[in-house]
Amino acid sequence: MSNTHISKSIYQLDITPPQFLGSLDQNIQCDIGIIGGGLTGISTALCLVEKGYQVSLFEAGNIGDGGSGRNGGQICQGWSTSFNKLCKYIDPDCQQDMWQAGIEGPSLIKDRIDKYKIECDAHWGYVHTAIHKGHMRELDEYQQEFESHGYDLLTSLADKSSLFNYICSDAYIGGLYDAGSGHLHPLKYLIGLATAASKLGAHIYTNSPITEINVANNNNKLISDNGHTISAERLIICGNAYLGAVAPRNLRSRIAPVTSSVMATDPLSDTEIAQTIPSNAAIADGNTALNYFRIDSQKRLIFGGRASYLNTDPLNVETDLRKRMKAVFPDLMHKKIQQAWSGRIGITANRLPDFGRVSDTAIYVQGYSGHGVAFSGVAGSILGDAIIDKQDRFNQLIKISHIPFPGGPFRVPILAIGMGWYKMKDYLQI
Repeated sequence: MSNTHISKSIYQLDITPPQFLGSLDQNIQCDIGIIGGGLTGISTALCLVEKGYQVSLFEAGNIGDGGSGRNGGQICQGWSTSFNKLCKYIDPDCQQDMWQAGIEGPSLIKDRIDKYKIECDAHWGYVHTAIHKGHMRELDEYQQEFESHGYDLLTSLADKSSLFNYICSDAYIGGLYDAGSGHLHPLKYLIGLATAASKLGAHIYTNSPITEINVANNNNKLISDNGHTISAERLIICGNAYLGAVAPRNLRSRIAPVTSSVMATDPLSDTEIAQTIPSNAAIADGNTALNYFRIDSQKRLIFGGRASYLNTDPLNVETDLRKRMKAVFPDLMHKKIQQAWSGRIGITANRLPDFGRVSDTAIYVQGYSGHGVAFSGVAGSILGDAIIDKQDRFNQLIKISHIPFPGGPFRVPILAIGMGWYKMKDYLQI
């Protein structure tokens, strides 16, 4: 659960993080232990304390130091890959329930914002943009699939004229508007969830890295970095790409930690906003190595897009992202960059989330492949239900086959080469 980023995110500079209980300073016993204080761990803790369960959560740094406080803030409904791919693993009579699980993330965010009065700058509206005709065909198929399941919040933007009502850029030929997705300040939202969970009785220990996980004989023992022991009747592992060598071996081989980068410009003028994203929607393009961006509540352009499959903190984040921004918004190149930063996401080989059991009393989830802001809340509900023996959705999702990434010690370079091929296909528009 290490955290070695080269700079803070703009979100971390916006706020002062609460400390909750501070670091663990003694041996403890708990009913339910959760490793990881990101969106999944906190959402799971909140789900359980809402039902009256006693929970202790352990986070290596402050709340949101990892990917949950470093992402682009985009709320994307749906699964992170084709629903048809998911259906290969799911029982036919459960497929509609799994479809619903994929799209309920934004609604869950809305409900929790309202219920707990979380101020997190949420705005609704999302545009998937097309760079070429192949992307438009994919978006047409996407719309047809969603509408066949009764989802009626999509609007086709079939040409530049209709697209320019939402985003003004010559980089795109059209797009698809989704009124049910959107964007927010991810760290404000996460802290709001953590504050709600803490008030309801969750014990949240920050700056408490776990250095050893032992689940032998269903006897869950955790060791913290200062040598304290945690005994948990049930254990939920939610560290995702930040667990590293602490994770059980079978978890480590099933995800690849990828370094994704984001930057924030100085505030835009109202005129500049009207000439870039007049709709205030979140935007993402159709490439494998996609660009994604939005205007935040302080009128800054939050622009992300660089992904390093070599899992190192890139030193030229700002230079690369400015190049990408120039291709989309050349008129903003005079803007200064307030902050550029990186964070890790976990991807699986099939781009579906990896739910599973480490033992009869220890479960986990990892590998959202870029859809974590919305789906992490759903995952928290699924994990929370599984702990209290309401396991229908969990039992379906653990049927998904997740192959280990190939290559042994060479797996990361092989992954980088593979992604290079997909980037070349994007470039060639094939």
